[in-house]
Amino acid sequence: MADDTDDDRPRGPEPVEIPLDGPGPFQLPICTDLKDIGLGESLAVLRFETIDHQRVDIPIPIGMLVEIGEACDEALQHAIKSRDGGTTVQ
Repeated sequence: MADDTDDDRPRGPEPVEIPLDGPGPFQLPICTDLKDIGLGESLAVLRFETIDHQRVDIPIPIGMLVEIGEACDEALQHAIKSRDGGTTVQ
């Protein structure tokens, strides 16, 4: 990703890292808007806003974005089939 000094966008508060105890699963607050995407050679940072107007930054390897995209496509196809009265495969 680009160096922070190269970016003229306003900065929010310093990030807070919260350790997550145990194996999970962990659930983030409901996110309402994708506010920004930062892309580097091997890492993306997705910036969301929650329903409480808090910023949540999620660092994700680029390869994982491909997998997430494929999973989203499949989930949307199932949702559309279900909505339209078709059968879906579980």
